[in-house]
Amino acid sequence: MNEQELYPALAEKLDQDFSLAKDSLPAVDNLPVIREHLIIKVVDLMRKDYNRFINNLYRIDIDEAKVLSALNSRDQTMVPEKLADLIIERQLQRVKTQMLYREGKL
Repeated sequence: MNEQELYPALAEKLDQDFSLAKDSLPAVDNLPVIREHLIIKVVDLMRKDYNRFINNLYRIDIDEAKVLSALNSRDQTMVPEKLADLIIERQLQRVKTQMLYREGKL
C-alpha cells in the first residue's frame, strides 16, 4: 500500500471529523497541502470552541499523553502544528486499518 494512495481517504476523514472540505483542498494527494489546511482549521477550532475541539481529539482516539504534551509545549506557536501532526498520524492509521479490513487482510 503506497502512502500517497491514502491521502484522498485521509482528506475525506479530515472532512468528516474536522469539516476540512476536501473539495477546498487544491491537492488531496499532497500531504504538506493537507497539513497546512488542517493547521488553519485547528487554529480556527481552538479559538471558536476549544472544548469541542478537544472532545474531537478524544473521539478519534488520539493518545491523551501526546495531546497533553503538545498542549504543554514550550513554544505555544507550535501547538496547532503538533496537534495537526497527531491528527494526521491517527487518521492515517485509521485509513490503513479500514483499507486492510476491506481487502480481507485483517
